[in-house]
Amino acid sequence: MLLWHNICYVQGVCRKGLIVIGLLCLALPLLARKHKPVVPDSLQRLEIEVSGINFTMQRVEGGSFIMGATLDQTDKDTYTDKPAHLVFLSPYYIATMEVTVQLWRAVMPERDIINPKGYPTVPISYVSWFDCQEFVRRLDSITGLPFRLPTEAEWEYAARGGAKSKAYRFAGGDEADSVGWTYSCSGEWKHPVGRKLPNELGLYDMTGNVSEWCQDIYGPYTLSTQPDPCGADTGSYRIVRGGSYDECVANSHLSVRRWYLPETATEYIGFRVALTLPNDPMMQVQQEEPPLTRSVRIKGKKLRFVYVPAEDPYYISEEVECALWRKIMSKDAPNRSKSVALGMSKSDRTRFAEYCSRIADEALLVASAEQIVLAEQQHIIEPFQPDVSHKRKKESTRSIQRKRKAVDKLTPWTELVGVSLPKPDDPILLQFKTADDESRPLRLVMYVRP
Repeated sequence: MLLWHNICYVQGVCRKGLIVIGLLCLALPLLARKHKPVVPDSLQRLEIEVSGINFTMQRVEGGSFIMGATLDQTDKDTYTDKPAHLVFLSPYYIATMEVTVQLWRAVMPERDIINPKGYPTVPISYVSWFDCQEFVRRLDSITGLPFRLPTEAEWEYAARGGAKSKAYRFAGGDEADSVGWTYSCSGEWKHPVGRKLPNELGLYDMTGNVSEWCQDIYGPYTLSTQPDPCGADTGSYRIVRGGSYDECVANSHLSVRRWYLPETATEYIGFRVALTLPNDPMMQVQQEEPPLTRSVRIKGKKLRFVYVPAEDPYYISEEVECALWRKIMSKDAPNRSKSVALGMSKSDRTRFAEYCSRIADEALLVASAEQIVLAEQQHIIEPFQPDVSHKRKKESTRSIQRKRKAVDKLTPWTELVGVSLPKPDDPILLQFKTADDESRPLRLVMYVRP
């Protein structure tokens, strides 16, 4: 009996020991994990006071996003917000509300403006782009902070909700009337700020009420990617973003662009201010080193990305397989392979990347030839090797190559009589025409967020 009691005791101790060891195995990785720096609550929002009038600046963390006519914005064939392109931004602050009549008067008391209904908290309008520049210059001198107008990219990123974006069509939702004053609900007049629902960052009236001046000179979009874009270098027109109270819902989605001469001052255009991150060490957040690998889940498939150090560092994905292509595009890749998808057109590849971006809530692009070559040169990814292992394919390749040699030998004689023999393409050489050729595997890239 005593022996049995001892055996049970030992089993109990062993069982408890195993439980403790198991808990330690789970806890150690969590304890060893590097903590991501968190911006203090005191720096998330800055409260600014000017002559007794308060307004709030919301911190927007830097990040990347697809700017322009993405799938969640419009299906119209417009050119002003196309092509959609990748943008990445540094951190900045933007006002939670449009500049109101009372704030305007606090900063520029000698320059009163038209305010027919007399409400002090309606957004200012009848101000030109030049008027806005004078306002931010004075606000800068009063507060000692570098205020300015937001760039067009900053405006759209903030309106979409920044890193917290839920891909709404309007700023805070898919129903325009719940988040902004548009023609259908405004009564054809602007309303006091902050009366509708905010967006994911707590910003109000980025859809409707009044449109807003941006800092940029107007220029058409391009596919090139630059950090912190600030518009065209030259031009006569300045960008205006966000629908107004006189705009129909169909023309109030977030990617819509408009432009006016900078001296234009109408009842439909106002502005909100932005703030460059101050050079105060207490207000800076140390960025942790990016992880070497990342994974993005798309329709149940985990797509693995590897970090590529470069002037603009990025992550490059593994080769996209046919199974994922079929799930996203609802059709087979032309090669009908069971593994790597090949033969897709450039437009299909671009659509695939855009669909994946929307599903995964990440800014994903088709890898360029230069990005693939750079990753190959650093031995981060393996160069693509076409599959020629199948016996029939080998025989077919040899046959074609023999015909090519025969044509080469006969060509000098046929040219004498003015006859040109067609020369068949070598399927192996076709695989290596260019890095952008449709026969190459599809890889996606994801930029490192600043």
